[in-house]
Amino acid sequence: MQILITDVTEMHQGNYCVAGWNSNTGGMVRPLPNGSNWTGAQLAKYGIQPGATIQVTASGAAASGLYPHRTEDTPIDLASVKLVSAGSNAWFGAGAPPLAKTLAAAFQNRVQMTGVWNGARKGAYVQEGTQIGSLAAVGISGPNLEFFENDYKGKKSLRAYMTDDDARYSLPVVAKNLRELYRSKGASAVNKLLPKIGNLHVRVGLARAWSGQPGKCTVMINGVYW
Repeated sequence: MQILITDVTEMHQGNYCVAGWNSNTGGMVRPLPNGSNWTGAQLAKYGIQPGATIQVTASGAAASGLYPHRTEDTPIDLASVKLVSAGSNAWFGAGAPPLAKTLAAAFQNRVQMTGVWNGARKGAYVQEGTQIGSLAAVGISGPNLEFFENDYKGKKSLRAYMTDDDARYSLPVVAKNLRELYRSKGASAVNKLLPKIGNLHVRVGLARAWSGQPGKCTVMINGVYW
């Protein structure tokens, strides 16, 4: 199958999650090399980055994990990965991965919140086990996205305020390229990337539930394109 890489996100301990759009099936795919996440060395070796197109071969049985991630999880044979194109992609229009108008619509109106902070909905999540997709995108105008540094009890991280047609959200950012820029030059440098006019293709994904957030798949920003 051919996959247009749309999401490359940081996990932990040098591991990365990769996802992409399969235009033949009209759905998102999370290719898991030999059933696992990707390493930094593997990303570099196979040219895995947003906008690249790769050819891969699915391997083994279908994923048997929990929804919503089970929808896209696809074990692949790492040796079968071939870079078809390293070029950038047109993120809008015919053939591009689809865009929802709101975050709620992106996840079939199953998004819940833990509260409101600074006028923005925070802690957006989908209940683990919900049978929907875990990867989507929202189309918004450039001024409706703003990155900032969050400081929670001394632990700093990159977050963003995203405003769609429904509401304003505070969301964690896990996109590999945006996090790397933030760590080297700060949140202001990430904001300078964004165009002052025009539309944005904002990739959003659900994190797997963990012990600190049992049963909750947190909504995160996986990438931003224009």
